[in-house]
Amino acid sequence: MLKESPEKPETQNPTTRREFLKILGAFTATGAALSSRKLIAQRTPKTCVIIGAGLAGLSAALKLKNAGWEVTILDGRSRIGGRVFSHTFKDTNLVCELGAEWVGESHERLHALCGEFKIPLQKHQFEDSLMQNGKVLPKGKWGFSEPAKKAFADMIAGYEKLTPLQKTNLDKTDWWTHLENIGFSRDDLIVRDLMDSTDFGESIRSVSAFAALAEYAESSPNNEMDYKMTGGNSRLVEELAARIGTENIKLEKRVTEIVQVRGVVTVAAGQA
Repeated sequence: MLKESPEKPETQNPTTRREFLKILGAFTATGAALSSRKLIAQRTPKTCVIIGAGLAGLSAALKLKNAGWEVTILDGRSRIGGRVFSHTFKDTNLVCELGAEWVGESHERLHALCGEFKIPLQKHQFEDSLMQNGKVLPKGKWGFSEPAKKAFADMIAGYEKLTPLQKTNLDKTDWWTHLENIGFSRDDLIVRDLMDSTDFGESIRSVSAFAALAEYAESSPNNEMDYKMTGGNSRLVEELAARIGTENIKLEKRVTEIVQVRGVVTVAAGQA
């Protein structure tokens, strides 16, 4: 019987010291290259261009800066703030808002920023007593009659169905007269005049019925007029800009082109 002789194990050539050092050097170089790339990536700050120095742009810039980004804000105007623009009458030190004015109860982000920057909010909610027809009515005990509430709700619900001619006719009518025509009593009209004159800056006898109706029908339920910033809304703008750094805000720079190629975004801007 023939027996198969066991196969001899293959012998592996031992690695010489020189070859081992070469392999070790290659791994070390690769590791160093990867580490240096990672280090460079960590050291290279992320950059961002923000278009517009209004509240949205400024608050976004501050959030990015706090996260370690380098930010540059471009705005075509000669001032910051966008539609927020407070004017101070120097002789009386009174502040008039030429743009956005109110802070609503539900505007949580604005409340948080005002708290962070120590900007007091003045309450402007109607929670006072009212003297009407010689009687003092405590807060919560005065308002609109039930017929007036229903007439107002029906009017808002029918806004979308108004024809162009109806809108034109409403525009020729003052708000007081229109509300009277749909069933508001004199007491209801006085309360409506008190509340709306705060927003319109004028008696509802001089306000277009269509403009007033559109204001209510097209506004968000969260478009509240609850608070105002003490010293003007521009205080918030200035606080944001100071933390971002005015050197990072470029004014009178109108953006002319935005190009994105292979993950790189280029923004071109010129003198406004």
